[in-house]
Amino acid sequence: MRDETPAAILLTRVPVVLAAAVAAVTAVAVPLVLLDLWTPAVAVPVAVVVAALAGRLAWGTPVVAAGWVPAGASLAISVAAGTWAALTHAEHVVLRRDAGSVALYAHQLATHHGLPVDPALSALGGAAALADPNVTLASPAFYEVGDHVVPQFLLGAPALYSLGEWAGGWTGMFVAPAVLGGFGVLAVAGLTARLAGARWAPLAAGAFALAQPVLHANRSTYSEPPALLVLVGAASLLVAAVPATGRTAARLGGGVGLLVGACGFVRIDFLREVAVLVPVIAVLLVVRHPGTRALLSGTALASALAVAAALLTSRPYLGTIAGSLVPLVAGLVFLTAVCAVLARLARAGWLGRFGWLTGDRLPTVLAAALGVVLLVLASRPWWLVVRQDPEDSGSKLVAGLQQAQGLTVDGGRTYAEHSIDWIAWYLGWPAVVLAGAAAVVALPRVVRAVQGRDTLPAWFAPYVVAMGSTLLTLYRPGITPDHPWADRRLVVVVLPAVVVLAVVACRWVVDRYAHLSLSWLRVAIAVVLLLVPAAVATLPVATQRTEAGEPQAVAQACASFGPDDVALAVDPRSRNEWPQVLRGTCGVPTASVVVATADGAPGTEQYWATLAAAVDRQAARIREAGGNPVLVAAGGDTDPVEVLQRLGVAAPRVVTDRRTGEDERVLEERPDGMQYIDVRLVTGTAP
Repeated sequence: MRDETPAAILLTRVPVVLAAAVAAVTAVAVPLVLLDLWTPAVAVPVAVVVAALAGRLAWGTPVVAAGWVPAGASLAISVAAGTWAALTHAEHVVLRRDAGSVALYAHQLATHHGLPVDPALSALGGAAALADPNVTLASPAFYEVGDHVVPQFLLGAPALYSLGEWAGGWTGMFVAPAVLGGFGVLAVAGLTARLAGARWAPLAAGAFALAQPVLHANRSTYSEPPALLVLVGAASLLVAAVPATGRTAARLGGGVGLLVGACGFVRIDFLREVAVLVPVIAVLLVVRHPGTRALLSGTALASALAVAAALLTSRPYLGTIAGSLVPLVAGLVFLTAVCAVLARLARAGWLGRFGWLTGDRLPTVLAAALGVVLLVLASRPWWLVVRQDPEDSGSKLVAGLQQAQGLTVDGGRTYAEHSIDWIAWYLGWPAVVLAGAAAVVALPRVVRAVQGRDTLPAWFAPYVVAMGSTLLTLYRPGITPDHPWADRRLVVVVLPAVVVLAVVACRWVVDRYAHLSLSWLRVAIAVVLLLVPAAVATLPVATQRTEAGEPQAVAQACASFGPDDVALAVDPRSRNEWPQVLRGTCGVPTASVVVATADGAPGTEQYWATLAAAVDRQAARIREAGGNPVLVAAGGDTDPVEVLQRLGVAAPRVVTDRRTGEDERVLEERPDGMQYIDVRLVTGTAP
């Protein structure tokens, strides 16, 4: 109990408590939302109670010794990181990328208190509108399912951010990720304290907080801030669980499983971490660790609940990513089966018959193999171009960006071969090299422990999970490769792993040569190597705010509609950006009028004739239902005023026209600025 000082509790226990509380709120949100009970009167007291209970259960997490200097410095860095992200928060409401869809999802929960989204189908003409192939309720990230609309992403992050909207309107929602992001920085510091010692925690917190992808994610309504907090909290519990014994080990193991599984309420990628946790469970079963069964049970239970929640609330989204999801699930099942067989054979003593599995050379061979794998991943830009199906929708976007940036048009490129370069952009090559070296040096100790020739180190489990997930992510990032948007794929596992491993390497070097003079100089060099590259990369974008003013633009748009108005989006940009804004924020029944390519290529006379006929049919249905059909356009390749005039609107009205900035969308270089966009909406009553 000597280590349980306030400083130690703050640095190494409080982050786990926060992670448990956040995970509990995301879990309880599912039934409340499905029952249409996500209201301030019900959700807030329930969330407070379950967060308090989860935090109380996590309060027993063992701590490590820490003084006030490293604990206070880590806290100051986390507060500064959260504050800066809040002060420079984005205001992405008009839907262009994932942050906008999550914000609109959160607003749906905050104002309508449940799912699915009601499209007010009767105002649109009922079943006849749904039967028209040129009319759709769908828009990016919002799927038409029968007679209603289903948001794309998992429920956890939108539910958390809706609490922020109840507390402070749009601004409260936009700063909620920054608050969670600050907690995440403290969690990385706490994990580092467990692995490298408390005095190294501020260095890890600083390097991680300075990384531009972390700041980018914390500024916007992405799922990464809560996912990071919960997963790093689980990693800290893993470190504490491995050396524990008896009931303490079981309690900690169960907590780890519940946290890892609870990540599934926030991001579907949690299945990757579950998959790489399976070998850890197998090893713990072989050595008869007392927390293994609780770890397995907690992971299975929370994962099953998370998958069920995803199927209930996000089934269309799961269908769209089936190409990535099915192989991941298959790999999880296969790995579980293989590890179960190997664990049974090991406990029966059969593996000892294979001398190479217990030989002295295996640790060195596997470490060398890992080094080769890392070198191959880093060298891929010299000899490999990774491609995907050129007909994929993401490929079309990449081709457009390549053309705009003067690059060779090859839309099938994923740029995945540059994944390690992406890390180096933001943390610097010294951090990448140090982390890789630490990973290779640590592996033989893990292998010897698995062989039974050494004790399991406390860091064994999070090392295996982090390395497995990191290698899979680097091999196949699985995201549209424009930056900085793509770099949030690195935030939850890859960047924390690289930062912590690099700090561990720095500590090893300093301790190894501590007997020599000028040891302080080596510490200073470590600080410079890790902090300066991150700061240099982030400085050009440190003060920028993106999508500023979009809530005001939306308010202007909402004010332009009357109580009987029904909106019809008639050009590509309005179909992409405005349907859920008008439907979910303004309360205006909204549908889009589309033209299939077979019915006329965009811009041709046949296209305009088909569009006009579809608009006339749908406008008649709306009038028959007692509404006033209002056409909306937002621009793009064709001026929105011209679009409405061609559809017969006599006097189109520009209801909002605001210039704002958004993050760059570059493919082959580190982003260092932003680009400007026009948030515009033009309306007019259908003829």
